[in-house]
Amino acid sequence: MAEQFTYQPGVCNIDGNGVHWRKRLGFICLTVGLLSLPAMYYIHLGLIFRFIICAGFGFTASLNLLQAKEHFCVVNASKRTFESSMHQTKIIDDLYKDIDMRKTASLMGKALIYALAAGCLGLLPI
Repeated sequence: MAEQFTYQPGVCNIDGNGVHWRKRLGFICLTVGLLSLPAMYYIHLGLIFRFIICAGFGFTASLNLLQAKEHFCVVNASKRTFESSMHQTKIIDDLYKDIDMRKTASLMGKALIYALAAGCLGLLPI
């Protein structure tokens, strides 16, 4: 039986299909990031490069996993849309846009904190 989806401003703008897709992307980014860490140490990349690469993978992984957890996509919010069955529908109400943008800022802030923490993995001594 298909999940019943209802758009809720600032709470939920993607359905189960969108959640599944973002969860998959998050785990792919996390896996590639973790696999790149030993490779960076093996080829002796500089400290700054290791930090930037780890933070980049940390940001993309955490943002996708947070979006899946919250059932909320920051790209949809910025485009003023919600997503059902991987199809985007335009949101007309400006009040909804403001509510969605506040949620977007919250998710981006959380992802940035996780990115900085992940970047610290690149600072571990060789």
